[in-house]
Amino acid sequence: MRLGLLLIRLMLGITFTIHGSQKVFSGFKEPMEMMSGLGFPAFLGIILGLFEFIGGILMIIGLFSNYVAAGFIVIMLGALFTVHLSQGYMASELVILLLVMSIAVMVSYNWKKLLEIY
Repeated sequence: MRLGLLLIRLMLGITFTIHGSQKVFSGFKEPMEMMSGLGFPAFLGIILGLFEFIGGILMIIGLFSNYVAAGFIVIMLGALFTVHLSQGYMASELVILLLVMSIAVMVSYNWKKLLEIY
């Protein structure tokens, strides 16, 4: 089980790092235009790119994985309902896979230990 979760976490981290790096190293122009086109403030494109890039790296090394996964869930739900779902399953497939992988990482976290009061 631990090896399976590690593989999911690594692939999730690699995918988000690559997608985030495209946004970060291109100067955020495309994600800012996308956010503006969807009716959101353009600066959210910068936050999106940085979170994908830094969050992906954190996911790979296993730091704050449950919190990063929660952020990925929000991003993927946003992408699914604002862009991809209207284009059908084939256009939504990667987003759905990343969403389910993020949920798997988040629910696999030891919540009992997180909620312990010392």
